[in-house]
Amino acid sequence: MTPVDRHVARRIKGKRLALGLAKDDLAAAVGIGPELLDAYEQATARVPAEQLVRLGEFFGVPISYFFPSDRSPRPS
Repeated sequence: MTPVDRHVARRIKGKRLALGLAKDDLAAAVGIGPELLDAYEQATARVPAEQLVRLGEFFGVPISYFFPSDRSPRPS
């Protein structure tokens, strides 16, 4: 997995924990099994775009929430 995959995994798990949700509850809410959610949160499985949409809708966040934002200046 890439650094972006690991970042996405941390964002999913962090948001779930911040909302006080059990893995089983979040998994059921977005239509996946808890084992797959665990794989997403551990960055051992890549999260498909469709799942990011579902997670974002459930969490009430834009898809961009899951990705790192690099606001540092780019070298010329």
